Amino acid sequence: MISICIPIYNNYTYPLVRRLVRQTANADEGEYEIVCIDDHSSGYYVNQNKGIAEIATYVGLEKNVGRAKIRNMFLNYAKGDYLLFIDCDSQVPDTFVKNYAKTLTRKQPPAVVVGGRVYDETFNDREHRLRYLYGTEVESRPVEVRLKRPYESFMTNNFMVRRDVLEKIRFDESITKYGHEDTLFGYRLQQEKVPILHIDNAVVNGQVEDNAEFLHKTVEAVENLAEIYDNMWEDQRFCQSVRLLRAYNRVRRLGMQGLVYWLFKVMKTPMESHFVSGNGISLKQFSFYKLGLLIKQLHYNN
Repeated sequence: MISICIPIYNNYTYPLVRRLVRQTANADEGEYEIVCIDDHSSGYYVNQNKGIAEIATYVGLEKNVGRAKIRNMFLNYAKGDYLLFIDCDSQVPDTFVKNYAKTLTRKQPPAVVVGGRVYDETFNDREHRLRYLYGTEVESRPVEVRLKRPYESFMTNNFMVRRDVLEKIRFDESITKYGHEDTLFGYRLQQEKVPILHIDNAVVNGQVEDNAEFLHKTVEAVENLAEIYDNMWEDQRFCQSVRLLRAYNRVRRLGMQGLVYWLFKVMKTPMESHFVSGNGISLKQFSFYKLGLLIKQLHYNN
């Protein structure tokens, strides 16, 4: 059985669940279930999604537990041998379920399968440009690119995992804020030599944050990465697997973290205003901004 697992937070998810119900009903073979866990959404969204309980398993949490812990919690409610995770704001193609099920007909069924993501071009406007550019240039990798770095290309928004793998390699529940829970999970898959199959089964990332919101989430993600680095800085393989940590270690080896941080302090406010405005955004400048944030967290945050 494949359990389709949807963590929900402040999103109208009923249409997605209904679409997946139709896909599983029309599937040629295999058993399916759909399990949704709501991470203490506001009453407005809980009311919007009340119909989910009539067509799928629905669990509402009394307090917010975060992106990592909620994924582990599906082990308590899902019955399947495989758990297929999809973000609640995703738009799925008509063959979404079928494409995942097809991978299990292989002579050696995979332990982990990643489907990929793309972005709706209608969000390529000034208000959403930072998120859109980062998503399309950094996250939306075609399958042939993801296959070159299968563990670094792992993303939680659209993947399937065998139950016993998730039971052994759980998401790190100390990560409660936005960002890098997938980085750490992908690295642990690599440590345990769990193979990842990447396929062309992308979902459309439906909820594109505006520039200010994505900037705020970026700060949270860098804070998460700094905490992870504090615990894993001696693990050079991990440091080499994360682009931002590779940049940080190059700067540190050259003894230039002080200079980079000084430049960051001078440019921080103008850069943030520039990013929020959505005009002429450069991803190289955004990378420098994130590097400055990381140096601040690791060296100048006392």
